Amino acid sequence: MELRLFEQDKSGVNRFGVDNLMWSKDSFVVKELNAFEEYLRDKYKPGNSFLNNVSQKIIFSGGKRLRPALVIISGMMGEYDRNKIFPLAAAIETLHTATLVHDDIIDNAKTRRGQITTSEKHGINIAIYTGDYLLANSILLLAESGLAVKELDRLAKAVKMICTGEVSQFLNRYKLTSVSGYLKRIMKKTGILFSASCAIGSFASNCDYKQVRTMARIGMNIGIAFQIRDDLLDIEIYGKGAEKIGKPITNDIKNGIITLPFIYSAKRSETVRRSIEELFQITDDLSNVKQREEVFTDKNVNNNKDINSYIRQIINDVIESGGVSDAKALKNRYIQKARNLLETLPQITNEAKQALEDIINWL
Repeated sequence: MELRLFEQDKSGVNRFGVDNLMWSKDSFVVKELNAFEEYLRDKYKPGNSFLNNVSQKIIFSGGKRLRPALVIISGMMGEYDRNKIFPLAAAIETLHTATLVHDDIIDNAKTRRGQITTSEKHGINIAIYTGDYLLANSILLLAESGLAVKELDRLAKAVKMICTGEVSQFLNRYKLTSVSGYLKRIMKKTGILFSASCAIGSFASNCDYKQVRTMARIGMNIGIAFQIRDDLLDIEIYGKGAEKIGKPITNDIKNGIITLPFIYSAKRSETVRRSIEELFQITDDLSNVKQREEVFTDKNVNNNKDINSYIRQIINDVIESGGVSDAKALKNRYIQKARNLLETLPQITNEAKQALEDIINWL
């Protein structure tokens, strides 16, 4: 069963979606998350600004709202104040959305969350400006929160790490990296914003330094497990259609990005390693994104197999060789790390602790 932090009701307003894995409909967590969604909608009202309207459509195009949920739940662990927590949660979600807009440009992505990307619909120039506009909005929201300079510094460093993680991924395309190299990359590109979400929420609610630090570590472990889970979904649901997870299946490997199941499988199986190397030898010879796209669409490889069939065979080999099970095992290690850290915080409210446990269990 998939966790749905927010879903649209018939009026088109995003509402918090509760299933059997999540909280009681009457819980304080759900009430705050629904109130936050209304706050976010108020911040992105349709208006006369073209960039605001484009941003509004992106912000409310779907998504789990997991990062702002972590800000809010972390804020519940101390002196909870909506006036501080909501702007911070909105800033985190806006910043995350900005990175997605820019990622779609780099990846030449056609769809995200089942909808046409900004770069595909409006062109690269507008997409770049939209991402910049969202980044500026995140700064405005941070200013509204009144967050201390020390924690602003934390978030600024997080943005720098996201950029270095993305650049590392880009520079290492079409290469078989190590497990440690993969982990370093996802700690920066994914884990760090989860970590910042937990730390900033607890800091804003006046938790002590030790608790803020522990929450940062919990967020990092949740973020790493989340990214591995996402990489596993790309493989495990590839035969069921992109609409299941809202993104093109196998898009990572088509862009030369090696994820954890492929890394593990290449270590286990010489067949998988050779298949990946052959695939990348073909794609690495191409000079630009357009040529790669044409090859994946029109050309054949390996005795007239089309590229998608070739990738499907690699994925089947990855599953059969144990790459998926190895990746799941590592994901579970990070889940357990987050759970163990949570147990060191007995002083937090039962509801906040249960909310975090529910997210950890969902992973």
